[in-house]
Amino acid sequence: MRNTLTVIIPNRNRSMVTLKRSLDSINSQLTDATQVVIVDYGSDLSYQSELQKLTDSFSRVDLILCPTQGQLWSKSRCINMVLTSCTTTHLMVGDMDMIWHPEFLKTQLSTFPAAASVYYTVGIMTQEESALEKTFLDYDIKFATGEEATGISVFPAEQLKSINGFDEFFHGWGSEDTDVHMRLQHAGYNIHFYNKEVYFKHQWHAKSYRSKQSPLPFHPLLERINHRYFLWNQYFKKIKANHNDQWGILCNPEEYRQLESPNMRMKLDATREEIKAFTYFTEALDRSVILELKVSPSPNANSLKTRIKKVAGKKTTHFISIEQANEMLLESIIKSHRNCPYHYSFDREKAVIHLVIYLKRNL
Repeated sequence: MRNTLTVIIPNRNRSMVTLKRSLDSINSQLTDATQVVIVDYGSDLSYQSELQKLTDSFSRVDLILCPTQGQLWSKSRCINMVLTSCTTTHLMVGDMDMIWHPEFLKTQLSTFPAAASVYYTVGIMTQEESALEKTFLDYDIKFATGEEATGISVFPAEQLKSINGFDEFFHGWGSEDTDVHMRLQHAGYNIHFYNKEVYFKHQWHAKSYRSKQSPLPFHPLLERINHRYFLWNQYFKKIKANHNDQWGILCNPEEYRQLESPNMRMKLDATREEIKAFTYFTEALDRSVILELKVSPSPNANSLKTRIKKVAGKKTTHFISIEQANEMLLESIIKSHRNCPYHYSFDREKAVIHLVIYLKRNL
């Protein structure tokens, strides 16, 4: 049986120059045994329109556009969307920042093991080098990654399906690649690291998409939470992910359009009591609703009455900062509502959180 390959490339608002350079390096290598699927997870609408035009110029590149603007980044969901319907023998997780060696598929496709996964070292380029136009072999790298960098991996597709794919708990950045490797090993499968030759070179890019300056959802502790969650999975030798949730769910554009017409509205002050009650309320809803929520700092947080009560040692409302409210709400979405269509924004200058979410009870 010959090897066939699906390459998944998750993306959000990556530079079109970077993206085109990557696709150009892949395109000439594609055959009827290979396919590339870009999953664009919530890039700006104008960007998605440009991306559609670009990918239309590549006959063997497919594009899935997700209307997830205003949602936390979820690389795991991007991958699982394609994995659930994958019919090739192998599935590869790529990166839109990579420039591919012109002989990668020619030399490696037939060598992919039927019963083991392989991941590849990556050559890291500087900002200055990344700005140049060169052939793959002429690009200089600052260093090559070691065994700890697991992002560019090729899996036997059925093995990956057997452990329920990538863990969709992981949002933001970090740990999902290492976690899937670990769970495959816990299931008894082998994983090999390939570093005999650099087949991929990483183009430098800024990380402004992780910034607090953006109104997009951002949780400053999420990468550390992801790492701690991974360590617990490792300690308890977890194998299957997504036990209590459907996974790999494609986005339904019609459901996202319904976010424009909420039928339930709530306003909350940033207090621990109100935010916790809200999260419990949404988990216990017995019907589908399109809920709009606005959260602002409590006007009583620094009132004279509150300060007097604190000095007197009396019980007071547990006022929290708008940043703390943001963290609690995002954690609730990840835990209980990550498959629901939603749009989340946090205006830090005005200190207002705005969430519209389609709470579906059929999930």
